[in-house]
Amino acid sequence: MASKENLKPDNNPTKQIVVLKTKLMPQDIVEILNAKKTSLFGSALRRPKADEISVENPQLFMEQVIFVSGNYDVDFDRESSYTVKVDSDVREVTIGNKQFTVANASGVWKKMKLGVGMTKQDLEIGVTEKAVKNSTDSLYLDNHGLETTFPYSINSDSIENYAQRVLDVNKEHIRKNKVEDRKVFSRLGRKFKDSIPSDIEINQENFTITEFLEIFVPIYETECYDKKKKVAIARIDAVTGTFL
Repeated sequence: MASKENLKPDNNPTKQIVVLKTKLMPQDIVEILNAKKTSLFGSALRRPKADEISVENPQLFMEQVIFVSGNYDVDFDRESSYTVKVDSDVREVTIGNKQFTVANASGVWKKMKLGVGMTKQDLEIGVTEKAVKNSTDSLYLDNHGLETTFPYSINSDSIENYAQRVLDVNKEHIRKNKVEDRKVFSRLGRKFKDSIPSDIEINQENFTITEFLEIFVPIYETECYDKKKKVAIARIDAVTGTFL
């Protein structure tokens, strides 16, 4: 049976810090807010007027996304069977030291007509297969530790050259999850384990982390108030300008 123990990586990966560039300035965010702020209140049929909504100065936050990818190689045995056709007069077949009878459990011969005067029988041969599976997979975790998607590109044009310096400047506005590295690896390992059948006998398995990134995404956030002092939080992606 496949082991239910959590996989531990065979290597000791180094985490790389990546900070996406902030492409929008606060004045850009105010323009987006002025165009979208009424959607935060009421419904499509009844919304306050734009001049009835007050907006606080937007604050820039650096929100963490963890990315991990890896390889999983597993060598295993599994029980299987093959059905072959034998002549109608065959009662038993010997392969190596094992005997296989053609009759089923009720003693009735299984026959299939192939043509006039010709019949074949089914012979089921139980075997142990040796097999290997090679997999690659990955996952992203947001700053709450939940699995998420990642719609951004990471290249020389999209990331800060001095990541730690940017984080130091924004150290009061950093949002990170509290998931330990080993638990991140364990969650990826569980994805690999879930991809293989539970009724196999594992002979050998190798789990390697190929990439481990701590990515910080700049997000503007601010509070908006209507005339009744109802509060709504507005979040705007500082990379794409998307109203979140």
